[in-house]
Amino acid sequence: MTSRQSNEAEEYFRASLLSLGNLLGLVDVSWRGLADQVGVASSTLEGWLRRGLVPDEVDGVKKVVAVLLAAARHSKEPRTADFVARLDHVDWSAAHHAVQAARGEGRSRSARAGRAQRAQGVPVDTPTPDREVHVWTADQLGVHAAVAGERRGGGEEFVLPAYVPRAHDEQVRDWLRKLVEGGGTQLLVLRGGSCTGKTRTAFEAVREVMPDWRLVYPKTAQAVVERLSGVPLAAGTVLWLDDLHRLLAESAGERAAGLLRELLDQPGPVAAVATIWPDKYKTLVSTPLEGQADRYSQARSLLARGSTLVVPEAFTGEAWEEFVRRSAADASLCAVAASAGEDGSVAQLLAAGPELMEHWQQAPQIYGKAVISAAIDARRLGTRAPLPEVFLQHAATGYLTPRERAEADPSSWFRDALDYACRPIKQVTSALQPVPHPTGMGRLPGVVDLADYLEQHAGDLRWDHAPPAAFWDAAHQHLDAGQDLDRLAMQAFSRGRFRISRTLYLRAHEQGSADAVEGLCFTYTETGRILTAEGREELVALARDADDRGYGLWYLGSTLASIGSDERNKEICVLAADLLADSFSAGHVDAAFSLAELWESSGLHEEASRLVTYARENDERPADARAATLPLAVEIRAVLSKTSGGPEQESGVIKRASRREVTALARHLGEDSSLLPLGWQARLPGLGYAGVTEMLLRSLIDIGSTSAPFDLERFLEKAGRNDEAAAVLPAAAHNGNDRAVVELVSRWSAQKPDEAQELIEHCRRTGRASAAVAALRPLLTRPQPSVRRLAEECLGRLVQDGSVAAQMTQALWRLEQWNQAGDEALKEVPPDILDLLHSASAHRTEARRLLGQHASITGDEVRAEEFFRGAIDGGDYTVVHDLAQLLHPHSPIEEAKLARCGLEADGTPSMPW
Repeated sequence: MTSRQSNEAEEYFRASLLSLGNLLGLVDVSWRGLADQVGVASSTLEGWLRRGLVPDEVDGVKKVVAVLLAAARHSKEPRTADFVARLDHVDWSAAHHAVQAARGEGRSRSARAGRAQRAQGVPVDTPTPDREVHVWTADQLGVHAAVAGERRGGGEEFVLPAYVPRAHDEQVRDWLRKLVEGGGTQLLVLRGGSCTGKTRTAFEAVREVMPDWRLVYPKTAQAVVERLSGVPLAAGTVLWLDDLHRLLAESAGERAAGLLRELLDQPGPVAAVATIWPDKYKTLVSTPLEGQADRYSQARSLLARGSTLVVPEAFTGEAWEEFVRRSAADASLCAVAASAGEDGSVAQLLAAGPELMEHWQQAPQIYGKAVISAAIDARRLGTRAPLPEVFLQHAATGYLTPRERAEADPSSWFRDALDYACRPIKQVTSALQPVPHPTGMGRLPGVVDLADYLEQHAGDLRWDHAPPAAFWDAAHQHLDAGQDLDRLAMQAFSRGRFRISRTLYLRAHEQGSADAVEGLCFTYTETGRILTAEGREELVALARDADDRGYGLWYLGSTLASIGSDERNKEICVLAADLLADSFSAGHVDAAFSLAELWESSGLHEEASRLVTYARENDERPADARAATLPLAVEIRAVLSKTSGGPEQESGVIKRASRREVTALARHLGEDSSLLPLGWQARLPGLGYAGVTEMLLRSLIDIGSTSAPFDLERFLEKAGRNDEAAAVLPAAAHNGNDRAVVELVSRWSAQKPDEAQELIEHCRRTGRASAAVAALRPLLTRPQPSVRRLAEECLGRLVQDGSVAAQMTQALWRLEQWNQAGDEALKEVPPDILDLLHSASAHRTEARRLLGQHASITGDEVRAEEFFRGAIDGGDYTVVHDLAQLLHPHSPIEEAKLARCGLEADGTPSMPW
């Protein structure tokens, strides 16, 4: 599971719980009545439905769902219909399982909120001094030219090959000219794959159109924040944002995106020129489904305001003819023209993308290949800091055979390997590249970086490769960034390497990662080590030492409270209570709710109630403090806190709110929804503030909120503006809101099948297959035959398109139908289902697990083991149990040992740890 999927799983379940809490306020069910029906403490319900706390077991939540949905279906309150439609589609068991897997990666939202803010040994970045455009060289601005241009005087300086413009080049120049003439501040985004000529296009254009403008080049998100937080950019400035996707993915990326959006409101003229990869662009602009973590709301809003031009992969038509013509007179282009052939992949050849891949995959220098492979694995498994050469030297030994290691010259092998990895391809680019010094010119010694083309393409090829032992050992000894180590530990655990994961988590904790305690606690719970006194003592010591404002104490305390209650172990419950009390004292308010639940289960009802009341009052203070900087938020909170109102109590601050104030509040709400109380969207209009409510909802839509279109639709319907309401979700769906796609297809599938199919086709055409599959999946179980046929037909077309999500969904659906048709033990799985699973297995661990189970049932144990190991190496640690059952069918002790201890790096069973 990827880090983004981990975040989405936690947030989806939490948002669904909060939706249940909102529904409770609309139906004729009391908190106490619900608690009695479900059989849980009222403080437990408080934690679930008001705090969004995800329980360790899902059965209680499913009982809550059943009670509330039953009450909602008999309610006369019209708003309950929306909740029923939304919550009826939630698969609570699957969603809860996803959260448990996500927590295994140490990536929950609360952990990120409590993460210690500390540097990890890398110098703080500051931008290179501003200079006029014509002073900057192509090399300094990140242009990768692999074919050396004509050199004069025999010098070895960086020289570009001749530039052959294409149609998009004139579009870029026109855009820049209009900005120069018309003023303003605008963003131009050049979108294209690595090594397609994006940066060269931008470089040539700004040098021609605005050579005397100043150019500012911040190389990190933090540098963007620092530059835009200070003196405003002067008129006549180019803001150079090469590889914008890297900046926006950094920890300060959302803050940088917000400041860039504010920059676009300034008079200028200022030209913000950015380059971005297509897949990263899609990630940044995609709207998460309901309840999923919205990590890039500011980035999405920023990119929506920019002008995007696509840099094509190939030279075609007149551009290709011109390239061939120029190559006849330019020796530096002649070989490229011959190599490119009819496909016109000139930019990639110029930038040496394919050569880089060949330089790695077909390396004659085996030690150089090993070093590059180690760098690729480090990047794909989560390291973000520059890669120390000593780490690569240690790690690379694991990518070599015993004979290759024996034949190596100890005094020179790594120097020669590094020389090969850093060797210029066509005189300029290389697989491993120097890291620019963050505070000036020159390189940072002792570290290297991986070429972006290899990061983008080679990493995908190795998604299911488990690194060797030397890689993990090198990471433990030579990497110092706590968050990098934490991500590597998460990846090791997800691949069934439990012992290795533990050592990396401990190292991450030493280096200041606040996520390490949670990650280690989960691994100990999953492996059973937490049931031992030694394991608990270790976790307690780590949690007390963590600098995370009590989060680790809360996570461990809550986990032990659940275990102690289930096991009826008083000693563990006492320890849990102590940890939760210490966590609350350290500032983690959620700990009070967990402690109250533990007290109530012990019969201390009055004490638990007082603690919950006190904690809720304390929990309002941080939100008030944040809102204090926004007068409009303060006033709205004050108005909503009143129990009665009238014309004489109307707030002038709210009535007179300007669009600028509302937009500012929306931007902050996008980052922190707790700035306003729950349900403000429905309550404000009733108090006479319909205008501000609508303006705020539309501003939230503008910044990319996934839920605001639904709130606006309800607002307009309640106001009787039905035609406007009917247009809200279709507009959101076509503008990238995947949640709106799911909702509309669900609504239209029976009554408006043509419109539903058209929307699915729109998603197919625009590369949003995942949204289409998410919309079709629930239709497969609808009772109407016409709806099921629609889903199957559309899903079939997506399968033909090669959508892995569609392949997996169709395979599972057909497998379920086959299982229901009769006794599956008497017949084999149909070949079409197996074909779908085999196709999906190239990318999905779930398909590999199912294929392994099928092979095991049919007696092909060799293939079963192969599929199970492939699933584990691809990142599904739960398949270790399947492997243990396969390898030790007659030895429960050995089976339990393997499931508990996991695998070593080479895939052999790990010894007890």
